Amino acid sequence: MKWFFALNEEAPHYAAYSDMIKVAVHTAWRCTRLEPYFLYDGSPCALTAWLAAHGVTVVPRRWRLMDEFRRVAVETQNTAFISFAGGAFLRTEVPAYCREQGWADEQVLYTDCDIMFTGDPESLWPDLRGAFFGAAPEIDAQDLEAINSGVMLMRLPALWPMEAAFDDFIRRNMAECTHLLDQFAYRTFFRHGWKSLSNALNWKPYWGENPDARIVHFHGPKPFLRTAIATGQAVAVQQELARGAFAHYCRLWDEALAAAG
Repeated sequence: MKWFFALNEEAPHYAAYSDMIKVAVHTAWRCTRLEPYFLYDGSPCALTAWLAAHGVTVVPRRWRLMDEFRRVAVETQNTAFISFAGGAFLRTEVPAYCREQGWADEQVLYTDCDIMFTGDPESLWPDLRGAFFGAAPEIDAQDLEAINSGVMLMRLPALWPMEAAFDDFIRRNMAECTHLLDQFAYRTFFRHGWKSLSNALNWKPYWGENPDARIVHFHGPKPFLRTAIATGQAVAVQQELARGAFAHYCRLWDEALAAAG
């Protein structure tokens, strides 16, 4: 299965996210048979060279609505997310890119950069017939409506016909997207059009240790924020979510980063 992840060059903490990407790629090669693709809005750099050397296809790509997002963000004075919206919304480019390549894949995986594979997810993929994508809950592990778009199993034949309508929805709701980003768009436009993924495919460290987890997602607090969290300088939600097995999974992440080189 093809696996996509994305980043834009102007994203905050770019160097730290580069390390997170290295961990994601290293653990994918170690644990899975996924074929990695990196959607990147930026110039060639040390990260793209590392990825190419480690068997990742680097795809130069820009979110097609980025200029409109920037304009509305400035007009509404919601500019806080401009710097990383170009990477966050690149997930909406995955179906279009696959169509352009003429691929016949039924399903592809998208993940955020801040994940690591702790097992092979293949046996846990659900049957997505009748759905646009699969996703797991966000903060509340039991809330199947409040999905997290950080791990999405995309069903391409269902998403392709929806591309124009989805773009139009984002344009009409761009003011909301400037502060709620892509997750608002997916939750609202595709309401009730997804199937639930096992929580083991988008496991959050604040839920505790899970030996059966296949994809661990550092949602909220990241490993590179440990000093800020320890000194009380992180934002409130990161402080609050740095609990459960956060330290445990950070140790595994450190080991993976060292092995990634």
